[in-house]
Order: sequence, then C-alpha cells, then structure tokens
Amino acid sequence: AEELQRLLDRGSQQRRVASTAMNSQSSRSHLLLTVRIARTSKATGERTHSKITLCDLAGSERLKRSEAVGDTQKEAIEINKSLTAIGDVVEALTTGQRHVPYKNHKLTQVLQDALGGTSKTLMFVNCSPASSNVEETVNALKYAMRVKKIAPSKRGSVLRAFEARIYVPGAQVRTV
Repeated sequence: AEELQRLLDRGSQQRRVASTAMNSQSSRSHLLLTVRIARTSKATGERTHSKITLCDLAGSERLKRSEAVGDTQKEAIEINKSLTAIGDVVEALTTGQRHVPYKNHKLTQVLQDALGGTSKTLMFVNCSPASSNVEETVNALKYAMRVKKIAPSKRGSVLRAFEARIYVPGAQVRTV
C-alpha cells in the first residue's frame, strides 16, 4: 500500500494544470495508474493475473472558449487528439467494425484491454453545474452514452456502467 501511495504521489507531482478562461485548475494531461496483481493458489499452484487501470482523462476543450494560448493551447490540442482517438475506438466497437483503431494513439494502445475484450469498465463523468457549460456537459454525457453501448466480448462479460449525477446548487441531486 505504501508503494502504491508513493507512485500516486509521484504521478500527481508530474501532472500539470493551468488556468484557462473555463477552468482555473485545468488538467493538461491524462493520469493513468496501472496495478498488476499476480497470485498463486497454494492448493493448485495455479497463477492468476489481474490488472486494474485507473484513468483520469483530461477534459476536452474548445480553444475559443478556453482562450488557451502558447503551451496551454498545444496541450489542449493534444488532449483533444487523444480523446478523439478514444472516440474513434468507441465508434468502431459500438458499430461492430472489423478494424478497431487502437494503434492510432498511444493512449488507446495503453487502454486497449480496458476498452474492449473481457474487461470490466466503469466510467465516471464529471459535469459542470454552471449553465454556461451546458454544451460541454451534454457532449460529455453523449460521449459516456456511446461508451455504454460497447457490446460485451464473446470471450467474457463486460460491465458498462454509466450514471451521471447532476448537482445544481440549491436543488436536489438528480441521477440520469
């Protein structure tokens, strides 16, 4: 547990944030933590391998609204490219295309077994309660709904869970 905490701390220290017109603490990168677990049964000697990948994706940005410039603009462009690549993979998986473009981006290569196959995937979408961000919130929810449509692999079961909690100050929390 201490080693895992040390790795999380190291990753957090390397993460960059920058202020934009839309977000004062805008993530400038994705954060991935992969934990590989191997165990051996004392009774049978059989080895079992598991992998848990925690992935915090930076949000997409509309350059015009975020008013990002310089390095922040370049980072936004790269973030948007990676999210588009994930969207392309999700599109291929949900429409049953023969070719799934995992190799189009380093992020989709790393997340290949989490996006398809026999994995169990849980996706959380953080949405802004600000009325000025309604368009971004709707787009994020549409993205998550596309992910939910990924068909389970015939090789195993895949859990696609989706729940959005919308909180508006002074109102009740709604689950959609």
